[in-house]
Amino acid sequence: MEGLFFYWLSWIGWTWATFIMDKKNPARIKIAIWLLAVIMTAPYKVNVFMYEIHLSAFAIGFFLFAETKRMRAGAFLYSFISAFIIMLAYTSFLLFELFDPVWVLFDRKIMIAAAGVYLTLLLQKTYYNRGISLISGLLQGEILFSTILQKYNFPYSVSSLAFLDILIISLAMLLTWSAIETLIVTMSGNPINHIEGEEHKTS
Repeated sequence: MEGLFFYWLSWIGWTWATFIMDKKNPARIKIAIWLLAVIMTAPYKVNVFMYEIHLSAFAIGFFLFAETKRMRAGAFLYSFISAFIIMLAYTSFLLFELFDPVWVLFDRKIMIAAAGVYLTLLLQKTYYNRGISLISGLLQGEILFSTILQKYNFPYSVSSLAFLDILIISLAMLLTWSAIETLIVTMSGNPINHIEGEEHKTS
């Protein structure tokens, strides 16, 4: 069932951000509002030029715009390059899957999410930039893949429930890895400057 992972993990994330997360954390309200907005807009879609786009894409895009506009030029450029690489990887995977699905050995959602998270970890060092690059890269990959298919008159909905499954699984994997990373650093007694979020640096 498409969207099962998305709704399940998103509601868990929203509950965590709303009721469990430290109320002094400035990211708490933003995470809760963003997750709720994506959940509410996920079922609806509109036609924009040649694209069929679910409204969740606009909720995700607005979040990305609000976050990246506060970045310094250098940080924005590097995040853009990172997202571009993730976009190419995501689109390449979907194209290979379309023309030669035999090599997809197990659940495609897990494979795509794992590949995206792996690239994100290679490209970015901070929690904040990892999340921004991953979300942006996957969404741009959706749009690029839809553009390619439109040239051959193949219908494809941008930001469908299948995509949102991949996105939320990717974020869950990234969060799990970051938690393990923090635990290891804390146990070793070293400072965690190299993996702290950069949100306060971008304003």
